[in-house]
Amino acid sequence: MKERLYEILNEEKVHEIIPFLKQLSSEEKKTLVPTIKKMDREINKIIMTKNSYHTAGSVNQHSIIDIASFVCMDQKNFGKNYWSFFRNAEQAEQILEWGCPDWFSDFINDSIDAEFTAFNYKDILGWTEKGYVQPKPELLGYHLSNYPVVDLDQHPDTLKTHFWYLCEYPSKSLPFQKEWFPLIQKLVAEQKIERKRFLRECLLASNRNFNKNVTGWFMDSFTILKPTDEELVELQDDLLAGLSSPQSKAVNTILAHLKKIVGTQEFKSDEFSHYLPNLLSSEVKTVVIASLMLTEKIFQRKIIDPEMLGMALSTAFVSKDDGIQSKAAKIIQRYIPASENMMEALSHYSDNILTNVRPILAKYIEEKQPELEVITSEKLSLTAEENKVKVLESFEDLMFFLPLAIDDPYSHHCDIALDGFIRFANDVDTESVKLIEPVFLKACKTIAKWEVPYLNVLLCNLIINYGLDLLGKYPLQLKNLEKIYRKTQDEEASRETYSNYQKKLGPVENVGAECPTMEAFKEIAIYINHKVKLGDNTPLLFTVTHSPCWISPVSLVEKLEIYQNKNIEPNHLDVQLAFQRCALDNTSEAIQLVEQKLKGEYKDLLLFFLGKNETPKGKFEHPSWWMTAGITRSPETVFKEFKEFGYNNIPVEFFSGNYSWKTIDSKKNSYYPVELNIVIPKYHLQKRKDPLFLEYFVAEQKELTEIPALMWCFPNTLGNALAKVIKYCLFYSGIAEVYERNLVLHTAQALYQIKKPLDSMGYLFLGTIFLDGDKTIRGTAAEIWLEHVSHKMIDNAQLGKVVGLHEKLEWAPVKRLTDLMQHHMLNVSKDHNIALEELISNILLQMEQPVTNLKKLLEIYHEVLALNQSEANKQVIEKLNDWKENSSLKKICNLLLKK
Repeated sequence: MKERLYEILNEEKVHEIIPFLKQLSSEEKKTLVPTIKKMDREINKIIMTKNSYHTAGSVNQHSIIDIASFVCMDQKNFGKNYWSFFRNAEQAEQILEWGCPDWFSDFINDSIDAEFTAFNYKDILGWTEKGYVQPKPELLGYHLSNYPVVDLDQHPDTLKTHFWYLCEYPSKSLPFQKEWFPLIQKLVAEQKIERKRFLRECLLASNRNFNKNVTGWFMDSFTILKPTDEELVELQDDLLAGLSSPQSKAVNTILAHLKKIVGTQEFKSDEFSHYLPNLLSSEVKTVVIASLMLTEKIFQRKIIDPEMLGMALSTAFVSKDDGIQSKAAKIIQRYIPASENMMEALSHYSDNILTNVRPILAKYIEEKQPELEVITSEKLSLTAEENKVKVLESFEDLMFFLPLAIDDPYSHHCDIALDGFIRFANDVDTESVKLIEPVFLKACKTIAKWEVPYLNVLLCNLIINYGLDLLGKYPLQLKNLEKIYRKTQDEEASRETYSNYQKKLGPVENVGAECPTMEAFKEIAIYINHKVKLGDNTPLLFTVTHSPCWISPVSLVEKLEIYQNKNIEPNHLDVQLAFQRCALDNTSEAIQLVEQKLKGEYKDLLLFFLGKNETPKGKFEHPSWWMTAGITRSPETVFKEFKEFGYNNIPVEFFSGNYSWKTIDSKKNSYYPVELNIVIPKYHLQKRKDPLFLEYFVAEQKELTEIPALMWCFPNTLGNALAKVIKYCLFYSGIAEVYERNLVLHTAQALYQIKKPLDSMGYLFLGTIFLDGDKTIRGTAAEIWLEHVSHKMIDNAQLGKVVGLHEKLEWAPVKRLTDLMQHHMLNVSKDHNIALEELISNILLQMEQPVTNLKKLLEIYHEVLALNQSEANKQVIEKLNDWKENSSLKKICNLLLKK
């Protein structure tokens, strides 16, 4: 039986597969399933050629396996294959007539989750008539909405029933079927679709959790049918219910239609007032403005009790937008008496009401704005008790902790795991050794994936090799390890046919490394593996003591004393990485310890590194250690004592972290009209006796995958990491690729966690992400700014210059910046308002001609000056005198010049 199937497959006898399958019993078909799966794997193997690739199987062989799979397998084994079997419609129909599987109906009903199917609405109707499928409403709605809509009259149930399923269960791609709009107008005009029912279905779509495209399609359909005022009044309950939609297109469409009937006697003002607070607190400005306009029309055209609407109206002051607040204040002033309830409602938003709006509301609120607190700033400690990392106490602790390290390789968890390996790898007995099995399995499953972070590869490789060593010592307890490893080996063997595959299993020395950064980590992994095998538990120097990536200087001195007393020379990369991660904000205790405990080069090196000695003194036996100490301690200082070390061929930017940059107008490039251009020198890794850890990371600048590790390896000198992200991910404000967005976000989050004063690249990065297209990234930028202002460790003049140079050429919409200032940065505290004033002043100083939305920025500047009771910067005043000639800026410029 198996041999016959192989014969049909190998000789590509497509015409013989169905007769062969027809003669098989149910049991025989079931027996063939593993063979069919094996054949499927064989014909789907990828064959690489010089310029392309293809599968090992021919078209006929794929067809044979498709048919055999459908006939012999159950639904679970057949999977979600909604394409291959149905490519040949005539052949599929023949097989269904001969023997339709009992799972076929469920299989087809599940197709609404498929990305693509080779069958359509018409096929489903045919299968339903023949009894193959009992269609669910979801199936009919989904496939009808994707069907080329030309012959809907052919089946009696299509317009009578299935069309209404389309309204309730549409495909996500519904809006892309352009034929639907004119067709619906035609069907409604011919009374083949009930007009009022469809209008109601369109409104119900606003709250059916559809995506914004589908919801928008229904809103457009509603508008295209031009409902009359009588119809709108009749549908008023559904219109009002739609105001709670999460989709702004739905809300704006409904508000526009409600506006048409606001003057009628039947308009339900009280019911509308219940929705008003949510509408006015929307983040979508068009929704807020439309709601205010509708509210004003209610007051103009209807005799109502104003208090209920008025109290709801107070919610508008959640927004710090000048236009919104002014509009709401004028409506309140004109139509609503200053009752106790109204004054109470507004008092909740008193802190948020803008200075120039307060006079309009003089009858309703206290004239003077409440005083903001002054922040008492405490100096941040990088190595405080609250961010001290956990220390493992036993082999059992290590086994329970390793899965956490595997899941999060770019965190201090990896350091804790490696430290635990050094200390406890040999503390194992016949009972505790069993704990390695689940860890070994997780390591094998992780390393077997196609895309694995390199630190994960090395950690998993270390765990696997350690497990295999234990297997040799404890074969009875760990008998399952061999089976797990063999399966992982087989998976890797199948991938090694690809020319770009990097080896992951075997001795760590053989693990592939695509770039110099990976070579550095690999060298450390080899060093750790060697220590474990020798039973050398001398501690690693680079292990983090405080999250996210800091080493206490006291801990570093204590560990170096151990090496000194044992007369062991530490690994050169271990020393350098430890220096790069050392927290240098408070070194007094560590300096005392150095003077008491260390001697020789260790003592001279640490006294220089920790700041006791301004210049390096002593014997320079390890140039890479001294050079790393100098770069980490004083990146911009060139120590003449180091000039003979031989590092002069490394571009100075990599030591200082200062790169030249400018925002340029790319007039010839319409796709990237304004670019942020940063110059990073090229550097190729050179073989030398004392290589710098830094060299591995700055060589071959194209790789971005190691950026998270770069941040945690160089927290004192972030310039190189930030410059890399800026060059490849932030050169243009419109970049929307997921990989770049995620990398920028992770970099911003790391910068927030590191909590160090910014260097020149730090200011460039922060100023640039203030203008990023991603809202989460901008929010993270605001959080960094808020914290740095609170701890008085930010230069707002330098930050403002960066933002101003970008916006001078309109690198990104100014609205991103003004929204961020309004919602996150304004009126947080007195200190933050003063800082914001300085920031905006310096942004404006870079600008020459008015840019789009400059008015909004000037309005925020006016508000900040009023809050700070200060006047505009003198140089800014000169610019305001020029800008006031611009008609759109005249009013705000004159307001600022009066101050």
